Amino acid sequence: MKRTKRCIGVMLCLVVFAAMAMGSGTDTSVDNSNASGASNETSTETDNVVNVGGSFEKNGLKCTVDDADTEFTDYDDPYGFYKPHDGKKYVKADFTFENNGKSDAYVSSLDFDCFADDESCDQSYMESVNEFSGDTLSTGRKVSFSVLFEVPENAESIELEYTTNIWTSEKIIIKLQ
Repeated sequence: MKRTKRCIGVMLCLVVFAAMAMGSGTDTSVDNSNASGASNETSTETDNVVNVGGSFEKNGLKCTVDDADTEFTDYDDPYGFYKPHDGKKYVKADFTFENNGKSDAYVSSLDFDCFADDESCDQSYMESVNEFSGDTLSTGRKVSFSVLFEVPENAESIELEYTTNIWTSEKIIIKLQ
């Protein structure tokens, strides 16, 4: 009898926790205005797509896509360790995250995935470019950092996916090219 009550209690906790996690995924807003206030949005974009210069907010955590360089070559490499593979190039995107919420929020460069022409691309790490990997932001705090990916030189479309909710796999698409 004790074992049955314990199992029911554990299952009830899991159901409540899952419902809370899924319910927390409803507060996403996207702003595709650039600094001049003009919209970068096109008629084919949806609510989960952001362009460079735009921003989105999820549960009080605001992310602004500050800049992107789809031909990134401005990095220290005196010994040739960071040369991209044959037929590849680097793309870099700069972000600012600001915690406008009521509780701490975790931010990580590992929450980004890159796709060039719908093919997954590897994230690259260079100490001089993206020394940030993740941190917890208190309310009112902000952090800026860059992410770097190696993509095919001839890629026509380059997009980043940012995971806003690991429980529901909700993502924001960031169009770089």
